[in-house]
Amino acid sequence: METLDFTLKPEAAAKIHEILMCLAKFSDTVAIEARRERLSFTALNSSKSAYASCSLEGKTFFSTYECRPKDSAPDGRFTCSMYSKALLSVFKPRLDDARGKDTAIDRCEVSVQDRPDKTECRFVVKMVCNQGVTKTYKLTYESVEILHALFDKNAAKNHWSISSGLLREYIEYFGRRTEQLDIYAEEDRVVFTSFTEKIANGKEILKQPLQTAVAVNVSDFENFTAQERMHTIISVKDFRAIVLHADTLKTSLNAHYSHPTRPLQFNYTSDGMYCEFTLMTAGDYVDTPPPPPSAAPVGPSRTTSRGPSTTTERSESRSFRQDMPPPPAPTTRTSATSARRLGNSRAARKAPSPVPSEDSESLFVGVDEDTQWDPADSRNDEETLGWDASAENDAGMYPTFRDSGSLARVPAEESADGVAPTQRISQIKGLW
Repeated sequence: METLDFTLKPEAAAKIHEILMCLAKFSDTVAIEARRERLSFTALNSSKSAYASCSLEGKTFFSTYECRPKDSAPDGRFTCSMYSKALLSVFKPRLDDARGKDTAIDRCEVSVQDRPDKTECRFVVKMVCNQGVTKTYKLTYESVEILHALFDKNAAKNHWSISSGLLREYIEYFGRRTEQLDIYAEEDRVVFTSFTEKIANGKEILKQPLQTAVAVNVSDFENFTAQERMHTIISVKDFRAIVLHADTLKTSLNAHYSHPTRPLQFNYTSDGMYCEFTLMTAGDYVDTPPPPPSAAPVGPSRTTSRGPSTTTERSESRSFRQDMPPPPAPTTRTSATSARRLGNSRAARKAPSPVPSEDSESLFVGVDEDTQWDPADSRNDEETLGWDASAENDAGMYPTFRDSGSLARVPAEESADGVAPTQRISQIKGLW
């Protein structure tokens, strides 16, 4: 049989209401863990990225406290889970307000009904009022195994402490619809930047990202030891809930963390109450500034800057033609004469490749190679392209082109009786 009985003063009952309000922002259910020396309220969000715990010392926080778990219970503890709304309806605010006759209480008695002679297990809360009125609440609960977040403070080299009231003033500047909070130190100040990356269409929803930055001097912290330019990102909603609860206790908020993507823990203590919140983080190790835009190199002239690209394109096309093997000759109707004629034709078409300079990576054309890029002089060299009209019709399957060099022009004899010839004799020799 399990035994859990404790009594609360009105001030302590009001603090439990504030604890439940804070934990309700993390999860819809609250887990209660009772040990012989303390009572804990814990909450874990659905994504398991935030863990909240508030431990109450049995001898300091409560008027009377007694916990005797079953002998078979692991580690000698009693655990259960209940809905946050059910507990909030019992521990209402302003329980310690003496001005209200109906709401003012004298004490709060809590017990667990878990006996073999009882058909139902209940979490019983009795509010004994000043006028002799007693309000009794019987809440159902569920036995669960509670998960606790592990955090190694020895590995957390970054830590700082600041007044919760000062942070309460700063979070008022954060937008209500912001989702994330970026914390980083730079030049003797700490910057808290709330932002959102959500863009939605609608009248009641932000259409553009919202970002608010609040800079706090390091001198405003009670102690500060953290790496500069290291961005640590957490949830704004979780941070706001922690700061608001710490401000109700008028205590200092402590933070411990190692580096981004590792857990961060907030904790504070007050009159037998110890609260800790372990949050998952994101961000960058070091904020490296973006590199300055590099200036474009200034060339001596437009012609000089265009020369290398032309040289590269021509050399690549020339190497492609040299490396590419000639197409295979057809197996039918071939002869030695046609092969010789095709070889001479390709040799005539093949342009001489320029001799590469000593520095192939140079941006300028050498003096010896300057003449290679001069335009062709049509007055000195004349090239003609004509059909192969020879009598050898079996030279190949397809008609071939013959690219000859400059032909000596035959002077026409002057004749008064006829018209001057318009064709060369070499072109009409094959017609007979």
